[in-house]
Amino acid sequence: MAAVAEQARLKREARIFRAVANMAIGLTLFSVGAGIVAAASPLWKGGDASRALRDAGLQVVLAAPALFYVAGLWRALQVFRRIGSGEMLTPQNSKGLSGVGWLLAAGAVWSLTISEGLQPAQTGQLALYLSEAAVGARDLTLAALGLALVMIGRVWSAAARLKAENDSFV
Repeated sequence: MAAVAEQARLKREARIFRAVANMAIGLTLFSVGAGIVAAASPLWKGGDASRALRDAGLQVVLAAPALFYVAGLWRALQVFRRIGSGEMLTPQNSKGLSGVGWLLAAGAVWSLTISEGLQPAQTGQLALYLSEAAVGARDLTLAALGLALVMIGRVWSAAARLKAENDSFV
């Protein structure tokens, strides 16, 4: 009876996660798209094409971490969809969790090294960038969380193998 209640709770939590994740994905993609379009908008008014394209390209570079995080959320949605349907310790879920972790880590590393360093590098204020440790700490935290998810995925994979072994003896 406890297993049935646990499964019902997991299904409910998976539905809530899907709703919040879908909103986050939609809002992020909308804001990234709007930023790129806004940067390129001088093209529609006969403005300087090279500047507009450079600004739009810069927006893409700066938005890359958000796109990594959206991809991570998408992978997490797939994992929670399977969990909600009762598939717990599966190779797909362990690979999915590891994938989420790698995407979080990639977004954080991109943000830490490229996005955050781009502006100071353009203005020659690299010392200012290096002094802003709070920004780096946030990104480093995301990278660490990403790597933690990778490890959880690997542990989950080992648990799935053990479960499969045990199931074969029964």
